[in-house]
Amino acid sequence: MNPDPQKRVVPRPEPLPEPSPVKAPRGKGGRPKKADDDKRTMAIQVRLKPASYAYVQGIAEQRNSSMADVIRELCNGDVTVISAEQEALLRQIATMANNLNQLARKANTDGMRSVALLVERRAQELGELLDRYAK
Repeated sequence: MNPDPQKRVVPRPEPLPEPSPVKAPRGKGGRPKKADDDKRTMAIQVRLKPASYAYVQGIAEQRNSSMADVIRELCNGDVTVISAEQEALLRQIATMANNLNQLARKANTDGMRSVALLVERRAQELGELLDRYAK
């Protein structure tokens, strides 16, 4: 029993159970679902002649995409192939545009008079190339 009447014995309370972590409801993450008509569910296998295969492969390499993407674009009519002459013209135009940019930079540092004639000449050449490309 209690040896000291002045002291009262208080029973030790039982420890409370650890609270379980409550997870907050989350939204559904990830990529949105596609509509049924947007899903690629059909597959085909096609045999090509070596020339046709090389053609599709060349377009894929030029566009830095897969051959399957190129064929899908061909089916949708989205592929435009440029000729070697058009590609050469585009390369010339890019070079001339770079030259004009360099001349403009020089004009900003040296003054407009020093490069006005050069810029005008290059602009005429660029206009002629654009006219040839538009035909």
